Amino acid sequence: MKSYIFLLSILYFLNLKSSLNAQNAPLEIAEKVTIQSKVLNESRELLIYKPKTASKKTVKYPVIYIFDGESLFLPTIGAVNFMSYSSEIPQMPEAIVVGIVNKDRMRDMPVPQRFEKVDGAAMFLQYLEKEVITYINQNYTTNGLNVLIGHSQGGTFVTYAAAERPKLFPFVLALDAPMTINPTLANAFLEKISPACKMRYVSAETVFGWRDLWKMEGACFSATQLAVENETHESMPYKSIYDGLKILFKDYVLTEKDLSLTKMEAYFSSLTEKYNAELPIPPSPLLGSASRKIAQSRKKEAIELITYYEKLYGQNERTLNLLAQANAITKEPDPRVDYYLNLPDPSAATIAPFLGKWKGIVEVPGGQNMNVQFEIKKENGKYILAGETGPEGAKWKTQNDILHVTEKGELIWGRKGSGGVYVSIGKINKNGLLEGKEDLIGVSPPPGFGPFVPNTFEFERIQ
Repeated sequence: MKSYIFLLSILYFLNLKSSLNAQNAPLEIAEKVTIQSKVLNESRELLIYKPKTASKKTVKYPVIYIFDGESLFLPTIGAVNFMSYSSEIPQMPEAIVVGIVNKDRMRDMPVPQRFEKVDGAAMFLQYLEKEVITYINQNYTTNGLNVLIGHSQGGTFVTYAAAERPKLFPFVLALDAPMTINPTLANAFLEKISPACKMRYVSAETVFGWRDLWKMEGACFSATQLAVENETHESMPYKSIYDGLKILFKDYVLTEKDLSLTKMEAYFSSLTEKYNAELPIPPSPLLGSASRKIAQSRKKEAIELITYYEKLYGQNERTLNLLAQANAITKEPDPRVDYYLNLPDPSAATIAPFLGKWKGIVEVPGGQNMNVQFEIKKENGKYILAGETGPEGAKWKTQNDILHVTEKGELIWGRKGSGGVYVSIGKINKNGLLEGKEDLIGVSPPPGFGPFVPNTFEFERIQ
């Protein structure tokens, strides 16, 4: 039997305002499912969240099983939504979230002192494996990657579940699990977990945790002991769920924006092999890269990305708009983009006059001037230009994607951005100042906007 949960108060928290058709309309984010457990001989409730793209059957998802579902289900959905959708480069894959609601917590997830003396945890694990996971796999498109999250006694239980079923539960996040209360139990878990080389285990700790019993540094699997400060045992899950998921999926994040479809396919194919679970390219990098390709007049590449997206996630208003923009492209890409991105690095002799720290102002015609400070130095065997730029009170760090010195002694540096490349070309004048122009190359201005007017700069050496 299913009933829908309408959750109004977390609208801002989940950043899903755009999904409402009318002001103050109810927001349906989850299902409440009641199943009759033969293992436990009682009815049990599950809270189930499906990803935004789950209407298509072409994508399979990891499943996050969160215990104490009545209190930790919403924070988990918030973290998963933020990490999956808030950036063009997601921090983790879209995921199904299953909140397991308590009925008899002390029986199902005993305190460590009683863990070895009762069979409640073993029965609860059987319920989880045979009934809950079976139900989810039969009714939703899953990829076999099961993630367990548990707090306090729940943290002890998820560690126990991972020790007993390491292949079934390869990703585990234990939140302030009181392992030190029963060192014998902790050591028994360690003996079973250590050989599980595919497992990723995170222990987030505020009051309890493994503490000095932690002996996983030399283990062949990925294990992290995470200190969570300025929180209580009761408050630490909210922050730790986000931090823990970030560690579990630390290698999921793409290295850069604006990748080709071929490179993205190769990257997520390698993750599929590493995670032993099918992981498709997520939605936002596909359409984000398509937008940049359109700005660069790379028609074929843009259409490939949009078509790939529609094959996985279906057609929508944004894909139709992007496809129309791509099909309207009539000119060729600016060849200067590839030219600048492929310039060779400078030699020690040619870069020598420019080494050191510089500061000055970039004058922006019709805009706000930028204060800039940077250093040209050698780092890890390569010359780089790194610094800060931005208007007063709003600076951000930058690092070059281009650094080259011409035969005429001109310094060329630049970075990718806005679909093209910002290229600065400067030369040291007779007063020792580095002066020149910054241009935006390879981007077609939006309709109604004129061409980009180059910025000018003048920098003085400060060290």
